[in-house]
Amino acid sequence: MLLDLLVMGVVAVLSVTINIVLAVFLGLLIAVALFIVRMSHSIIHRDYHCNNIHSRKTRTPVELALLEKHGANILVLELQGVLFFGSAEMLRDDVERAAIAGTHTIILDMRRVTEVDATGARVLADIHAALTRKNQRLALAIGKNSETAVLLSEAGTLEAIGTDCVFEDIDRAIGWAEDNLARVNTQTNEGTEIPFESVDVLGSLTPSEITFIKGYTRFETFHRGKVIFNEGDMGKELFIVTRGHASAYLTQADDRDIRLATFAPGSVFGELAILDSGPRSASVIADDDVTCYVLSEAQFDALSTDAPSLTIKLLAGLGRELSKRLRRANKTIQQLES
Repeated sequence: MLLDLLVMGVVAVLSVTINIVLAVFLGLLIAVALFIVRMSHSIIHRDYHCNNIHSRKTRTPVELALLEKHGANILVLELQGVLFFGSAEMLRDDVERAAIAGTHTIILDMRRVTEVDATGARVLADIHAALTRKNQRLALAIGKNSETAVLLSEAGTLEAIGTDCVFEDIDRAIGWAEDNLARVNTQTNEGTEIPFESVDVLGSLTPSEITFIKGYTRFETFHRGKVIFNEGDMGKELFIVTRGHASAYLTQADDRDIRLATFAPGSVFGELAILDSGPRSASVIADDDVTCYVLSEAQFDALSTDAPSLTIKLLAGLGRELSKRLRRANKTIQQLES
């Protein structure tokens, strides 16, 4: 936009100071030169593989090891600018090279794409078809109500790619790709409830100690779409997930929801309620049917009185869990900023 304004300014100044015909001619030459320069640049702002950058979905140690080993098969291409016939063809070539290199899933982050023409929309559909023939996957990260999403929807591109492969943000897209990778490389039974003793924060406890803590919890089920608690509620309970997934969200002023994390079986959320009893920092909603063991503030106080040494071990486990999350966040930020 600044370059376009600069061209207009130059043409206006030349029209007044020299000659309007010459000014228009020079303006056309500059515009053509700028168009050629734009065509020569790739629309890919940057790219990265997902062996070091992960989604905010909680993973088991086995799944994390799997992502470290095979995460490079997921490639994210951040696009920026205008997707028209010139840049779309270059994008097609870049994707073909990535597919030949063995990449299983390619995610196009289109949140910074400012405009798409008919050719660009058609090329995206062609890229999806070509990858599908090779048993590879394409996903788009694009704002649901953005102008680009509207244009692609009107062109039929989003329907051709499939709504299950179109996501509102890059985190959800990477999480979907990671789930596909886990299904391909492991024999996981989704929906299966894990034993209480398999929860990570209880890893340093003996079987008898785990049984003792379990006696202070209550078992509870939340159906898909159920709000477990809202942002701002006073925190009074800790939740230990043994089946299903639940996601934490922040609500923005424009009513958009930002997903902070997704909690899988074996993970814990709401632990800050036990540590400071303050208001909830985010809302948590069940993604599917979720079963939890719930430890209330009152029961935690009773556990502290009855078995203080065991309480210290539980707090140490929570501390390790928080430390892991912080390290993962730091690693992701470092990779994104590099």
